[in-house]
Amino acid sequence: MINLKSDFSLSYNSMSQYKLLKLQKIFIYILIFYTFLYSNVIRLIFSDLIHINLLYSFLPVLLIIGYYFRGFKRNSTFILFITLCIFFLNLISVLYYQIEITRFYRYMYSILIPLLLVGTTLVNIKEIIKRFLSFYNILIILNVIYGVIDLLSKKKLQMILGNWLSNTNYSLSIQWDIQSQVYRLFSILGHPLTNMFLIIIFISLNLAYNHYYKEKINIPIYIVYITTIIGTLVCNSKFGIVIICATFLSTILIGKKRWKNLIILIIFIFTILSFQTLKQNVIHRFLLASESGDLTNGRLTAFEFLLNSNVPLPNIFIGKGMGTSDLLLQSVSSLNNIEMPFIMYLYDYGVFNTVLIYIILYLFPIFVFIKNKHFYLCYLFTLIFVFANSYNGMAVSIGITQMLTFISMLLINMSNTFNKSILHKKID
Repeated sequence: MINLKSDFSLSYNSMSQYKLLKLQKIFIYILIFYTFLYSNVIRLIFSDLIHINLLYSFLPVLLIIGYYFRGFKRNSTFILFITLCIFFLNLISVLYYQIEITRFYRYMYSILIPLLLVGTTLVNIKEIIKRFLSFYNILIILNVIYGVIDLLSKKKLQMILGNWLSNTNYSLSIQWDIQSQVYRLFSILGHPLTNMFLIIIFISLNLAYNHYYKEKINIPIYIVYITTIIGTLVCNSKFGIVIICATFLSTILIGKKRWKNLIILIIFIFTILSFQTLKQNVIHRFLLASESGDLTNGRLTAFEFLLNSNVPLPNIFIGKGMGTSDLLLQSVSSLNNIEMPFIMYLYDYGVFNTVLIYIILYLFPIFVFIKNKHFYLCYLFTLIFVFANSYNGMAVSIGITQMLTFISMLLINMSNTFNKSILHKKID
């Protein structure tokens, strides 16, 4: 006898799964575009061309909120609860300090709403990461090639970009770099530190995928290594070099191909550093920083000014909104910004809000990785997180927080589904 009820149930589930995958694919594609392609630099260029402010689109906000509530039963209620707590505390700040709605929306767009990505559950995560890396690897390789061409052409491309961004803060940074003897990679993807952050994501995600899935993506791992080394040198971030060294150290200490990886890395590093232009560029950057007396490029100096001045301590529950920390620093020094997101959050949003934000940004992902015994993911994510917190990108509205939470979403889902697949294999 044919079980019509059972057949109907299977057909309905298949249709639901198909619709879910289709919706998820649209969500991921749009999110990738807004997170990695539609950069702050591109938005500024287009805004200047058509004289319309394109910096803060409603679409990513509506997309993330809509998708989160569409899959409410699958997604983390803990992350939603913490995000709502942060939202209502900031709403009190807006009403109490009469913060401009535009400034509050910038905070919503660039910091608060992206936090929901950390609690978003995805299906078929291996395929999502594979497709993302297939695109992302090409994007980073092209960006690094652009940097090498710009370096060899003595900043010709940087000059063109500076002209396109003539009415923005980026123009001042580009002009300073052009006048100096140091090269750093400014591109349409962003500031040198943003480009460095993208490279750290690039090497970390490729290593994580290779380590856990034992598969290659669209490029061999040695191309990933070469791109990372050259990219790090053209971005010329001192702390970025430290983070990349720590990342490469993991390839030597973990896995079965330790000696092979060590030999490959030594050959690549010595070969690349044999090019005097790259080597001298990095050395000169370190020398300039040491001559200034502050290797952190003013970060420690800014922190000392705040500690030694009569600036009031951060409020416990509420703050005066995005940009408050920079205004406080400018009132007691000639420096423009603090460049340390954690300190900036304390003054901008209050102590309790900052703790809640960092629970989502770092403690929740780390808890998932440790629970699933994925200590390598824990290590790689910590390196990504530490670099993201080494400059002010996360505290201003240029999309760094969304990049971090997007990667958190991928790695958390990877950890959870990978753990379940191992469990099913053991049962079978």
